[in-house]
Amino acid sequence: MREKRCPAGMCKDLVKIVIDAEKCKGCTMCAKVCPTGAISGKVREAHVIDQEKCVKCGACIGTCKFGAISKQ
Repeated sequence: MREKRCPAGMCKDLVKIVIDAEKCKGCTMCAKVCPTGAISGKVREAHVIDQEKCVKCGACIGTCKFGAISKQ
């Protein structure tokens, strides 16, 4: 774990799900599917993810039609 990476991609503590503010259209779909309420934002404005609440399930990634959400 010294390398700060997980070869299997399963180490949730090392994963961060982020929203690209330039791609986000503020449609709110990601916020609606988030099981922990970690995503917030106003309609038609870029949303943000509260990393403390996020459980890295990826539901938001599959919902975003604009490709604005990714894992890092």
